[in-house]
Amino acid sequence: MFLIGAAVFIACARPALSRDAGVGAVSIELAKQGKYAIARGWTVYRGAIVAAESFGGTCRPPLSGPAAEAISLPDIWGPALTTDVTTGHGTATYCIDLALPSTSQFLALSMGTTRSVYAIYAVAEGPDGTVETRLLHRNGDPAEAENIVAVNPTAPVIALPYDLRHFRLVVQLANYVHKQGGIVDVPSIGHLQKMDSMQRRASALPTALALVLLLVAVAAIAVGRSTNNPGGHIIFAALSAASALRVFLVSNLIWDYLPNFPEARKYDLEYLSLFLIAPAYYAFICYLFRDGKVLLVDKLIYAVSALFCAFALFVAPFMAPGTITLLREPFQMLWALIACSVGITILHTLLTEKDARRDALIVLLAGLAYFIYEFLSAMKIIGSSMELSNLLVVFVTALHIRAFVLKFRRVESERDALHRNLVAANADLEARAADLTRALLLAEQGSQAKSEFLATMSHELRTPLNAIIGFSETMKLELFGPLGHRKYADYANDINQSGAHLLDLVTDILDISRVESGTDSLVEQEVRVEEIARQVLDATRMQAGKAGVTCSLEAPAGLPALLADERKIRQILINLVSNAIKFNVESGTVAVRLDAGPSGFIIVVSDTGIGIAPEDIPTALSRFGQLEDQFSRKYEGLGLGLPIVQALTAQHDGHFAIESQPGLGTTVTVTLPARRCLAAVPEPRAAAF
Repeated sequence: MFLIGAAVFIACARPALSRDAGVGAVSIELAKQGKYAIARGWTVYRGAIVAAESFGGTCRPPLSGPAAEAISLPDIWGPALTTDVTTGHGTATYCIDLALPSTSQFLALSMGTTRSVYAIYAVAEGPDGTVETRLLHRNGDPAEAENIVAVNPTAPVIALPYDLRHFRLVVQLANYVHKQGGIVDVPSIGHLQKMDSMQRRASALPTALALVLLLVAVAAIAVGRSTNNPGGHIIFAALSAASALRVFLVSNLIWDYLPNFPEARKYDLEYLSLFLIAPAYYAFICYLFRDGKVLLVDKLIYAVSALFCAFALFVAPFMAPGTITLLREPFQMLWALIACSVGITILHTLLTEKDARRDALIVLLAGLAYFIYEFLSAMKIIGSSMELSNLLVVFVTALHIRAFVLKFRRVESERDALHRNLVAANADLEARAADLTRALLLAEQGSQAKSEFLATMSHELRTPLNAIIGFSETMKLELFGPLGHRKYADYANDINQSGAHLLDLVTDILDISRVESGTDSLVEQEVRVEEIARQVLDATRMQAGKAGVTCSLEAPAGLPALLADERKIRQILINLVSNAIKFNVESGTVAVRLDAGPSGFIIVVSDTGIGIAPEDIPTALSRFGQLEDQFSRKYEGLGLGLPIVQALTAQHDGHFAIESQPGLGTTVTVTLPARRCLAAVPEPRAAAF
């Protein structure tokens, strides 16, 4: 694209003085600007392809069909907002009289982008007075444009014949692809060497820009792969790659590398690049200032952009050429939504995020720069220059890279600070863990020492206690004659009872300490639990009688024998029955039920005693757990009965369960695994004591 210049045109049909004046104006423009912009003095015939030969004498020959219209360029068919794919489609013929100065250098014509199938002719009078029509350049036959696949609509720099100085320039256009047709750029004439140089520069800048953007994309991906969070790098790479595609297509570089690429598909891809840039840019802004937060408007923008991309890729190629251009206005609405959302995000960042204000100002500066350029070029205050546009893209990209680098550095700084804090916290936790490990080791050593002490002391205490009990028993029974005073007999009886009670306590402590220290092992043999239960009930009959409690046993006939430790099964039953009697009420009952089934051998001991509140059951199951105050205790014992039962059950791989309610009694269930049963399950029968 080239700057729109102003020039004064004098038609060839005017007097020679006017023609000479026109030649002088062209010479002045060529000397000052290096080119002459052909903007004024055009005649157009809309809706018709007029043969070039018809303009042999003038640009306004007598024609029966189309009417002539005087215009200035650029001349674009179709309004800016359209909803019909045929709007802007059609044909037209342009004509202008030119008088060029004589010069030793070759002159050339640059048409710019036409968006059409075109044919360019020069009509002039020959030396013999005959009209000569010369074809300067064309990319197809405009008369057949509706039925052919349109290709490159951008005319190259056209070298004018050296002897061609006074002629009519005739341009035939046929547009069936874009929504807007016509001569988009103002054609210009200049020295061939300079025009070629400008053309090469105009082609080289977009090429360099596209390569720079691609390199930026590759560099962003390469850097992102070496980081723990490559998401931002991927987003920026996608934005750079989409921008490179946009530059490659809009600058018409595609026809430098693919000369026969269809024009309709080129526009499909051009719009696709816009559809890709929009969500990529929005995602980049969200990455910079939102830290990954996804809002409802984000989902809407990404979804609509995905629909646009799908249409460009999979629908537009199978529809009429130029169908993709119908999405321009809907896409402008999406861009407006993106612009509003980006503006709100940047404003929120400027007001609330102190650390990210520099990033926001940089992005805001880039956006304002591009907006001001588009506004000034749209208002014709400045020319629409491809060179300036490319440089602006580089500037905006550089600003975005700067913002991205600042964001990355800030995130890296925060990550490093967090890493240092985590390292310090980890060192502190490791120190605490070491202290806890040492404390746990000391506690385990203390617990082991306690268990060993209890096991040793319990053994040492049992020997003298047995002697005390034996001697007091002898004295109580007066086996070697009377003691004399009756009080001695009472004292001997008290000594015997106290020694027996103390022996029971020591035995319990010894049992629990051996289990805890791991020195206790099972002596497994065939055990008849019902026989042991009867023996236990016989042994506790006196205790039950004193307490006024009735005991009973319910056992099916032919219960299976158990593979178990007989002494420990006996101890389980003694502790459960003794507890049930001890914590019962007068006239209460204690029931022992035995059964066997698929779940194993079941021992149930229930009573109608005082019961335990559900929240107090954990205390009752703890070592030395007492539900009464130690200074006002009603029941004797160390609180080891239930813990011992629980430990011995676990030694047999069994399951211990307790159910109790205050005033309703307690039920304890011991279930030993079925693999310990040695016989089949028989029919039940009841036995009472």
